Amino acid sequence: MTYAIRSIVLTLFGLLVPFAAAQAGGEDALYAAQAPDNAAFVRVVNADTRGKVSDITIGDKTIKEVEPLEASPYIFQMEGDYPVNVAGHTRTIHLAPNQYYTLILTDSGELKVLQDKAFDNPRKALISFYNLTSESSMALKTSDGKVAVIKSVPPMQAKNREINAVKIALASFSNDQPLAKTEPVNLQRGKVFSIFAINVGGSPRLVVTENRVDTSV
Repeated sequence: MTYAIRSIVLTLFGLLVPFAAAQAGGEDALYAAQAPDNAAFVRVVNADTRGKVSDITIGDKTIKEVEPLEASPYIFQMEGDYPVNVAGHTRTIHLAPNQYYTLILTDSGELKVLQDKAFDNPRKALISFYNLTSESSMALKTSDGKVAVIKSVPPMQAKNREINAVKIALASFSNDQPLAKTEPVNLQRGKVFSIFAINVGGSPRLVVTENRVDTSV
C-alpha cells in the first residue's frame, strides 16, 4: 500500500513540475525586464492627422507604428547619440542618462524633439501640457476656467505641474477663450499624464495619455 501511494505521489510530482515550469515561463513573458540604470527614454507623438507612422527607428530599436493623435510608450536606450528615422525624417539625437524625450511629428510634417520632465514623486501626479498648435500661447485650466493649472505654453513647447490626485476635466485656453476640453481625467499619485493640444481640421483638440515605458522593445 505504501509503495502504491509513493508511486502515485512521484507520478503526480513528475506531471506538476513541467506544468509549473511552463506556467512560470508564461508569467515571465508577461512581465518585461526593467530598464537598466542610467537609461534614457524616448517616445513618439503623431500629431499629423493624415495617417499612422510605421517602422520608427531609434538606433537599433523600432517602434512599429503610432496612429494619428496618439503617443507611443517610451522605449529605452543607453546614453549616447542615436540616428532617428520618423516618417522619412532622419536626424541624430543625444540621449542623456535618466532623461525623457518626446519626438513629435507635427501636422506640417516636421519632426521636433522636446525634453520631458523626469518624475519620481509617489505623493503627487504630474501633468505635462504640450502646445502643438500655432496658438502663440496656450494655458491649461479647469474646464470651467476658474483655476489655472499650467500657464502660457508657447507653440511646440511643454510645461509641467505636480498636482494632488484628483479626477477632473480640463480645458485649453487662449486669451481667456476656451478652445478644447477633456473628459474627466483620473489623475493618480506617482503617475505622469501628458495632455497634447493638437490641431485637427483647424481647431485644437486635447489628447490625454498616461505615460508608460515599454521595456520589451
